[in-house]
Amino acid sequence: MGLGLGMALLLWSLAAQAQTIESVEWLADGASTVARITFAANVRFLRQAPSNTVPTDLAQLGFQIVAAEEAVLTQSVEEGKRLSGDGERPTIDLSYVPVQRAQTKLISLHLSRKVLLQARQGPGARTIDLVLGNAAADTQAPTLPAMAEDARDRHYAVVLQSAVVDGAATPRIPAEFQNYEVFTQSRGSNAGYDLVLGYFRSEQDAQQVRQRALRAFPQASVQSLDTPPPTAALPAPPSTTAAAQPTRPASQPQVEVNVSDVDGQGAALLEQSRTAFAAQRYQDAIDSLNQALMLPPNPSTPEAQELIGRTWEAMGRSDKARTEYQLYLRLYPQGEAVARVTQRLQALGAVAPATAAAPAAAATAEKKRMSATGSISQYYYGGQTKTDSLVNIASGIDQNTLTRTNQSVLVSSWDATGRYEGDDSVTKLVMRGSHSDNLSTASSLSSTTQGLVSAAYVDYRNLSNRLDLRVGRQSAIGGSLFGLFDGVSMAMPVWEDYKLDAMVGVPANTLVSAPQQNLAGVMLEADNLFEHWGGNISLVEQTTEGISDRRAIGMEVRYFGDTLSMYTQLDYDINFNVLNAFTLQGSFQGPYDTTVTMLVDDRKAPSLQLSDALIASGKSSLSTLLQTMSLDQAQALALGTAAEARQAMLSFSRALSSQWQGSMDLRYADVGALPAVGNFQAQPATGAQYNVSFQLTGSNLYSSRDINGFNVSFISSDTMNGTQLAYNNLTGFMGNKLSLEPSIRYYTQTDNTDTKVVRISPGLRVSYKLSNRANLMAEGIYETSQTDGPGNHESSESYFFYLGYRYDFQ
Repeated sequence: MGLGLGMALLLWSLAAQAQTIESVEWLADGASTVARITFAANVRFLRQAPSNTVPTDLAQLGFQIVAAEEAVLTQSVEEGKRLSGDGERPTIDLSYVPVQRAQTKLISLHLSRKVLLQARQGPGARTIDLVLGNAAADTQAPTLPAMAEDARDRHYAVVLQSAVVDGAATPRIPAEFQNYEVFTQSRGSNAGYDLVLGYFRSEQDAQQVRQRALRAFPQASVQSLDTPPPTAALPAPPSTTAAAQPTRPASQPQVEVNVSDVDGQGAALLEQSRTAFAAQRYQDAIDSLNQALMLPPNPSTPEAQELIGRTWEAMGRSDKARTEYQLYLRLYPQGEAVARVTQRLQALGAVAPATAAAPAAAATAEKKRMSATGSISQYYYGGQTKTDSLVNIASGIDQNTLTRTNQSVLVSSWDATGRYEGDDSVTKLVMRGSHSDNLSTASSLSSTTQGLVSAAYVDYRNLSNRLDLRVGRQSAIGGSLFGLFDGVSMAMPVWEDYKLDAMVGVPANTLVSAPQQNLAGVMLEADNLFEHWGGNISLVEQTTEGISDRRAIGMEVRYFGDTLSMYTQLDYDINFNVLNAFTLQGSFQGPYDTTVTMLVDDRKAPSLQLSDALIASGKSSLSTLLQTMSLDQAQALALGTAAEARQAMLSFSRALSSQWQGSMDLRYADVGALPAVGNFQAQPATGAQYNVSFQLTGSNLYSSRDINGFNVSFISSDTMNGTQLAYNNLTGFMGNKLSLEPSIRYYTQTDNTDTKVVRISPGLRVSYKLSNRANLMAEGIYETSQTDGPGNHESSESYFFYLGYRYDFQ
């Protein structure tokens, strides 16, 4: 489908706009730091860039939509979500720009600091998990080499950080390096010291440890010990002091540090930071304060510790501010600023640690609190197509030129969650939806205003008995019930590791508008039946005018391990005695950043229900239809509206180096024929379609934040052969405030009528972070297309653009 035809259909997709991503939330997963992305569709994770061995604050995830409602499949509006962090977890800004023709969808992640990131398929078909920090490294990286005990074998060491001041509290050393020796070595007169980890027999062993240390020490390097250091190694500071002090980044000193005059240097750095703070040069203040806090304790240290918290707060980094304020209260429980710091912590929604000056009652402060998160956004979409055609006719060649405005639409979206935490319960109010205004007078749509509420519910969760009650417009908790419904759902434990889910309501987003529709479903879910295994069985009953519209049983079986996840779903319709859907998908993450994913999917499209017969019959209700035909005839009519859709995929992805990744996708798809029903024209079967795609991804090739994708794809079927060459880029500038995403696609296709199509589509997307919460986005795509056949020649030019903003609130 060309861009011109795609834009002609875009108004319809905007009118029924849905959101692909339902939520992003932190999980309590033991020692791991995990963020879970939940989708409004069955998805399959494919790959990530850069690889999980490189710390990054800019990443891309590739995934495929396996099954979804039409509103999700035709989505064209960008969406974004924010997951706020804290002292231990980074803030994650997620953006998804849907491309309808692309089989591989992309999600961009902007993180507030560089971390190791490992993306993987979640435990279900609708989730992708992000494992951050140590967890990702521990599950994927090989075992660390043993330390060289014999002095004669000590040939290499790893310099973790340079230019530290001896005697100061050193940065925290990760626990995974506890079996190595940590020491400092002099860098010369008044030049500071190196923080060193040792000892290693070979350079290969040292490089392996260096790779694991990069997440905490980005400047780590390997040093040969065959050449003696300038001076003898000094013993490391006590580990307890190192653990208490947060990591201070090494930076170029603005004031020369003289170890013999620590008090004077501390005062000078503090005064320098005060001046920068007053002038709102907050980053300069942070640099000076980090240097001051790396000095040995001196009279300026307490004030510097308080001021760095104030500075982070002024920069809108409440997570870092809380960490620094809490550290002040631990280090200086009798300090002059205890009252001020405690007040600032309370204003930030944090509880001060118990100290002598802050009694135990403050540490057990009132747990009840209210919070709100979410975003609002607006986008204006515009575009135009110009077409020139030459047609061979008996009297010669006829030429036509047509220029038209394809779209002019304003789309508004909202996503808000209010949260109230009590002593033993959590209550949430969730609202998500979109609204579009068609501003084009040339539109053929009957209405210029369309809206869709994709979520509007209250969720109550009792933490003691684990009862979960949800009322309003919602997606099914799981099982065979697909799509949105307005009603009530409940989940409650019945035995250890078993949970019963029940749902009752009215379908909210159906293919056919039928009167008096109701549905009910029940599901028994089990987790940890065996190690890593879980699943459920379900029954759903949907009626229209008291007539059984859909009655189905379903089953899910899932395996979720550290490196392997498998998921299978089966839905069988009892009324039709037909298999409605079957899915099997898996993901394996092996050594050397290798990912293998597979998918087998066979389903009816659309999902079977008796009311689908109304599409072909033109009747308005099932009761009227069944007065003119038998139930068997109505079921046959409904079956005629559902095509058999099959797809399979196998994907391989592997790191070729620290900067390059290679991947290969093999895809198969086959959609059966559909007869002419109602206002719908007959659609022939597509036949078997095969797609082979090769991708090379390069990360940080020319900067510290760039991702480059080079792709070649070959498409083949009984009726056509096509080839696509594509390049896409994501680069972050100005500390990730500005992102540029240029792209270009070249596609050529020849069908069995000797008609050749050539399309070239360059594009550019720009996003800019105005503040910690406000973002501006824009994208433009230009496409030129030529079609040459035995009887005609047609050329067209199209452009498409949007401008928008998103405001995140907390």
